[in-house]
Amino acid sequence: MELSAIIKNKIEKSGPIPFREFMSIALYHDEFGYYTKSRFPAGGRGDFVTSPHTSRLFGALLCNQIEEFFKYTSSSDFQIVEMGAGAGYLAADILRHANECSALSEIKYVIVEPHSETRAIQRSNLENLPSKVEWVDGLDNLEEFRGCFISNELVDSFPVHLVHKENNDWFEVYVDLDSQGAFVDILNPILDHDLNNYLVTLPFQVPSPYRTEINLAAKNWIRQVSGVLKKGFVLTIDYGYSADNFFAPHRNRGTLLGYYSQNVVENVLQNPGFIDITSHVNFTDLCRWGKEYGLEPIGFAPQYAFLGGLDFEATFRKIYKRVDPFSTEMAAVKMLILPQGMGESHQVLVQSKNINSSDLKLSGFNFVNRVNSICES
Repeated sequence: MELSAIIKNKIEKSGPIPFREFMSIALYHDEFGYYTKSRFPAGGRGDFVTSPHTSRLFGALLCNQIEEFFKYTSSSDFQIVEMGAGAGYLAADILRHANECSALSEIKYVIVEPHSETRAIQRSNLENLPSKVEWVDGLDNLEEFRGCFISNELVDSFPVHLVHKENNDWFEVYVDLDSQGAFVDILNPILDHDLNNYLVTLPFQVPSPYRTEINLAAKNWIRQVSGVLKKGFVLTIDYGYSADNFFAPHRNRGTLLGYYSQNVVENVLQNPGFIDITSHVNFTDLCRWGKEYGLEPIGFAPQYAFLGGLDFEATFRKIYKRVDPFSTEMAAVKMLILPQGMGESHQVLVQSKNINSSDLKLSGFNFVNRVNSICES
């Protein structure tokens, strides 16, 4: 309960805080934040499961796409950079598959990870791999590079502004204490200049009342990513929508959710530091902001379609040889690609920088490419 006491003390001294600040403290406090504590939250026994925890086929298929990135980048110093690498399972699966590809066998892999406890877990899981893996504390410590930048379920964890429309006026949601000392949300006038500017540009007539999230941290992130990528690709995988779907009238409670022991927690103010807090990604924002900073949107597709285009059958047979259709391995693969699992909920966005797009054809978008729809939303 240390983190609750820290936040309550802050509110008692200085008054209500924006939800974005509450979320930032709850997830990233140096000592008690959800992602900075010594326990690791992901995996079968954790609070949530990601695609790399589901099947090693995921990393192998991504490696097939990275091999194409390598050919189009035409750089001998091509490297892979991953941010939000979790326990390092995706890195391990990509590198195992890369070792069997002559073009990528000597690839350099860099993980952006600020937390020493998480870095120690990653080192342990990657120590037996022959490929070279390096770590940096943050994007500011990353040297300019050619290659590809990967994130899988990272952007959904950025602290977001929570806004509420009431009687046709927008307010920002703050966190306060009630008479019993419990966390409650209240509405305050919007004081953040960037947030006001964002709301003015919304091309949607959303109903009132209406509550939603604005992920301005993603804009700064995509700016930093583009700043260090000299030439190559940005591969972003996450659950989310295009803007017209994100701000659909029926989504009047937003997408904000908490997760604990793989169960949904609707009251994200309870037990800060012990539950994961996430919001879906607005991929139209990533597309629009990426363009501002020199990233060209190349493709956007549901995860099932993207993975299906990456030599799926041959890669599956190579990894699993013979597999019982009712086995746990097959159930894991189904979770990756079926709509009931991650196949439809998770989206894949690829952006490029300083790549000639006139002859660019990526296998991940052989079946579906909705990039024009998200960029025009």
